[in-house]
Amino acid sequence: MSKNIYVDSYCGNIIAALAQDKKLLEYHIEKKNSKVVVGSIYKGRVENVIDGMQAAFVDIGLEKNGYLYAGDMLADKNDLQVDIPSILNIKPGDEIMVQAIKDPFGSKGVRLSSHLSFAGRYLVYMPTFDMIGISRKITDEKCRIKITKILEGLKIKGGFIIRTAAEFAQKSDLVNEAKYLQGLYNEVIAAYDSARAGEILYSEGNLAVRMLRDVYTSEIENVYVADQKLFDDVVADAEKRGKEVKKKVKLYNEGIDMFTYFGLDGEVDNLLRNRVNLESGAYLVIDKTEALTAIDVNTGSYTGTLNLETTVYETNLLAAREIARQVRLRNIGGIVIVDFINMDSEQHRQNVVNELIEALKTDRAKCNVMGMNALGLVEFTRKKKRKESISLLVKNCPYCKGDGTIFSNDYIVLKIRTALLDVFAEGYSSAIVDLNVEIMSYILQRGALSKDVQKIWKNKRIYIVPHKTYHQEYFSVRGDNSSVLELPDKAKILY
Repeated sequence: MSKNIYVDSYCGNIIAALAQDKKLLEYHIEKKNSKVVVGSIYKGRVENVIDGMQAAFVDIGLEKNGYLYAGDMLADKNDLQVDIPSILNIKPGDEIMVQAIKDPFGSKGVRLSSHLSFAGRYLVYMPTFDMIGISRKITDEKCRIKITKILEGLKIKGGFIIRTAAEFAQKSDLVNEAKYLQGLYNEVIAAYDSARAGEILYSEGNLAVRMLRDVYTSEIENVYVADQKLFDDVVADAEKRGKEVKKKVKLYNEGIDMFTYFGLDGEVDNLLRNRVNLESGAYLVIDKTEALTAIDVNTGSYTGTLNLETTVYETNLLAAREIARQVRLRNIGGIVIVDFINMDSEQHRQNVVNELIEALKTDRAKCNVMGMNALGLVEFTRKKKRKESISLLVKNCPYCKGDGTIFSNDYIVLKIRTALLDVFAEGYSSAIVDLNVEIMSYILQRGALSKDVQKIWKNKRIYIVPHKTYHQEYFSVRGDNSSVLELPDKAKILY
């Protein structure tokens, strides 16, 4: 099975994806100039303490104050007998060091913790914990003991979590990374005293670098990067991880959009739809609500080969595997309720639950499956730190007064860019883009395609023609080799 990482940029935004056999497993976007919140460490000032909520609100320099829960200030979370404090031992005006552990969502600010962690490829260093934990996915007991002894022998103050990738790491890799992570902590401590309240003390790398750190394993065949600057960043990070990793990083320059070239563009479009078709003809319907995500399983056109019970059972097994992929791909967090098709056989019901549990084991986020009730409903939870990818690809729809969504301006520009790459790959010297007037204004005001026009299309001509009657999502791109073009007065040329 072919597994690859893909990294690209458009309009300053970064895209990073993980795919296996031309099926997306993860898809992430980092907006231009966006602050990487999760993992960042701040010098904060306590603004308010609410004893009734066992929480405090902390100013960390963002638009909304961060939220610090009493349970995230425990001296030692490993002592299972310790009670969560009923009050916080801080007061308004205090300055404290905190780390963002969850992105803001809706009206809620960033969730904070006073316990710091520094993530590496093989290890997570936790300077305020005196423990060594190890990934459950490392099942070889000898290996677990060996790695634990290596870290214990370093006598580094604090604790570590040993990540799955450490199973095949060399001793020198583990030692070097442990010391490197400890060095990061020392730099944060040194910077704290002179920093102002609300100032950031530490931030993780960009999305491309974090993707390599968190996703790369020996199973990855290639890491394709379609942007030169990001390629340099990824290569620099890969060098720290060894020659074998660096050899797999490749600069993509085939001319047409990378996701189109590798047959993944349709996968991205499907990510934005609530209906997911299964290979058998069955399908899922995924609906997001304020409190939870509901997933409905339907047989669709699948009729099976034997009887109704077998048909339903086979559909549910297939759906369980796809549901695990979809929640990871869409980065769905919180409570998920799955309405499987009702089965009479108790063994079939348990097998479907087991299939879902097994499929969710590949997810980097922690998942907890509760089991199936008498109605065929399965509830599970998935821990999420960052926003869902889909939230960055859509916006409220002006045509249905906010009851639904349409593609965001940035995503429409990405699709236009993809179409332009295809047209110029066919040998055309000019391209005419007919599009919605609002999208044209967005491109001109933001200089959305200016980088590509000045570099990869510097010998091409691109004309954009606005149409007031066009739906915001609709556009057309056509190539032309004529020396003289007949265009309306409202047409503009991109520079």
